[in-house]
Amino acid sequence: MQYKAILLDIDGTLVVPGEPCVRPQVEQAVNKLQQQGVKIIVATGRSEFATGKEVLASIRPDYGIYSNGACVKNGQGKVIFEDRLTPQNMYTLVDFCEDFDYPLAFCYEDGYYAYIEYEKMHQCYGEITGHAEHVKDGEDQDRHLESMPYTAFALVPPEQVEVYTKKYPGLRFVPYCDGKYDVFKPENTKAEGAKILLEQLGISPQEVVAVGDGMNDIEMFELAGMSYAMGNSRQQVQDAAKKVAPTVEEQGVAQVIAEIFQI
Repeated sequence: MQYKAILLDIDGTLVVPGEPCVRPQVEQAVNKLQQQGVKIIVATGRSEFATGKEVLASIRPDYGIYSNGACVKNGQGKVIFEDRLTPQNMYTLVDFCEDFDYPLAFCYEDGYYAYIEYEKMHQCYGEITGHAEHVKDGEDQDRHLESMPYTAFALVPPEQVEVYTKKYPGLRFVPYCDGKYDVFKPENTKAEGAKILLEQLGISPQEVVAVGDGMNDIEMFELAGMSYAMGNSRQQVQDAAKKVAPTVEEQGVAQVIAEIFQI
């Protein structure tokens, strides 16, 4: 099979958690692949502003599926598709997290606005991504008056997620790790964003390789012709992929590219 595109998650796939930037071996492999004409598509829970050169170094994706599929853009930043949380989605989430002082941030096009427990959320982003500069103090809770957010990120005990979803159906909680959740509309997934993009590009899903490590990558694995779960991913994620790659610490993406594309 001649694959025409590769879908790449960022955190835990391209970038080691806690490290600020992609490692050189992976950077070089992705750039060589792009030079051969394969489309590089990042598919991430991050927004575009959090995928710059401070994270991806010299990698310049041809396209980006951001905010877990709520926003799709080309390499020049032109929006191909976007969808945002509804006021009802947002207000119920804020009310619930305020009742228990659970840290909560909303992802907009210009930053992560922490509506509850800014200091804790700022520290969390720094520990997870190595970049806390994108987290803004939003405790005045008025950023949504300009535009609605794409997604949310919440620090919630796992048992409380079920409490919320039973009371307020309509949002999906996907764990980044225990107690840390991406929160988004169920219909806005990386796979749905990829379908929209690939249709525009005239590329069949069977002509795509997907690489990821998270629960939010499972639908993407099911869509793509070939899929790799990183060796550092949980067993459920590995079971959903066709193959298991070496870990992110072992530069697994570079090894996948070498295996599939002979680079």
